[in-house]
Amino acid sequence: MNLKMPDLSTTGSPIKVIRWLIEVGDFVERGQAVVEVETDKATMEVEALGSGTLLKQLVPVGSEASAGDVLAVIGDSRPASSTVVSDNGRGAADFNYHRDFLLTLYERMVLIRQFEDRVKALFLEGIMPGTIHQCQGQEAAAVGICAALRPEDFITSTFRGHGHALAKGLTLQEMLDELFGAVTGCCRGKGGSMHIGNPGKGMMPGIAIVAGGIPLATGMALAFKLRKTKEIVACFFGDGAVAEGAFHEALNMAALWGLPVLFVCENNLYGASTRIDQVMKNTRVSDRAASYGFRGETVDGNDVLAVYEAARQAADECRSGKGPVLLELQTYRLTGHSRRDPGYYQPKEERAVWSASDPITRFAQALLVGGDADLDDLDRIQKKIDDEIESAVEKAKTAPKPTIDDLLTDVYAS
Repeated sequence: MNLKMPDLSTTGSPIKVIRWLIEVGDFVERGQAVVEVETDKATMEVEALGSGTLLKQLVPVGSEASAGDVLAVIGDSRPASSTVVSDNGRGAADFNYHRDFLLTLYERMVLIRQFEDRVKALFLEGIMPGTIHQCQGQEAAAVGICAALRPEDFITSTFRGHGHALAKGLTLQEMLDELFGAVTGCCRGKGGSMHIGNPGKGMMPGIAIVAGGIPLATGMALAFKLRKTKEIVACFFGDGAVAEGAFHEALNMAALWGLPVLFVCENNLYGASTRIDQVMKNTRVSDRAASYGFRGETVDGNDVLAVYEAARQAADECRSGKGPVLLELQTYRLTGHSRRDPGYYQPKEERAVWSASDPITRFAQALLVGGDADLDDLDRIQKKIDDEIESAVEKAKTAPKPTIDDLLTDVYAS
């Protein structure tokens, strides 16, 4: 794998290598800074696009290189003593992806981020009713998992489900209509933010009870197995759900019956405002799988390609009768637990570290360095999404609201 000089100069002038941050023979993680360079504007770091051993430094300190020049060679090997986020050492650079697929992943993550930011503004302005629990910073988890699923597969979600919904294919319009309480919403205006979903598109409406979706997903997977179909269900939940009895009961049943369910823990370190290390001695959630006799894996949840590859393998296992699988996606919530939460319990230093690992920024840099996109491509995507969101917001503001008669619809009694 070659480490190439990205297009960092605004004038096209050569870029000088200031110092190497990794020595030849050392192991480098995906996203780790390898070399410091000086452009015509500033000093910047060039990061590795995949994990491996640094085999060669091709440009000496003090020498210049142009955009696209190979700076170093990184091997695919991983020393046995090294610790990586993904249990199986799989790096996204080991796979070849079509440009359209990569841009689709990027666009979907940007869609989620800009949707969440616009919705937050609507709430702060007092225009949108109800409450919200948002997922800024966790976009790679939803997008990477859902990209590995088939259209006929299902997901279950939580009260923090906007990203899951957009990743599974729900439209901006049906979601915004739902948030505004309109009958044209995905749940006819009766679900709101915490119960987003559309079974017709493979997403059961979100369940606001912590861990509430886990037994539901297990039951759905049992139905798929009894019907002898190839469908699977991906079950999203947070690290706080691991302390609930429903988590352990459902995982045990899924293991006993070998069910096609992919349990996806979005470990953002906090259950509301309580940090994970305050409630569990072993904070590695994936270790729980071993106690029930099936495979668990911890993945960098801010690396959309790492999530996708882990999910693709897990989905194949579930589809072939080797499920269930537990994936722990290590990520971080860059916003409060809910709209009234300023997040003061998150240390500034911790937020700074995770902000530097923003999944969208990381993937954008990977696209630019890899030559799969330029800045104009990324700008066009963001502008397109901005226009689509604004159009959907204006329509949602005037979408029809439920009537008194709607109180008696969708009500079931035995």
